[in-house]
Amino acid sequence: MSPIPALTAEEIDALEPTFLGPTWLKEPDGSWKLPERTLGWQIAGWCAEFLKAEDGGPWRFTREQLRFVLWWYAVDDTGRFIYRKGVLQRLKGWGLWQGPPSRGDLAR
Repeated sequence: MSPIPALTAEEIDALEPTFLGPTWLKEPDGSWKLPERTLGWQIAGWCAEFLKAEDGGPWRFTREQLRFVLWWYAVDDTGRFIYRKGVLQRLKGWGLWQGPPSRGDLAR
């Protein structure tokens, strides 16, 4: 079995990541697509009120985490959850706090 040749820096820069699921959908203007109906905002509010971060302050999701929560708790027009199964898989260290997102940040 011959070894796989290493990629050059230019080849690595040219690689496009693969994103699956609604967390990564964007609107035509480049803003993030968010669900029309979701319990996610209430979940995020509850977490900020009752969970504490390592520094003792309120818990804050990263922007990606919040988008995932918004989509995970999305409901259809009858109030049923849209998603019943899911997987969120990331590398170790993902999700380190980078500052509190605001609803306006999610629209960008």
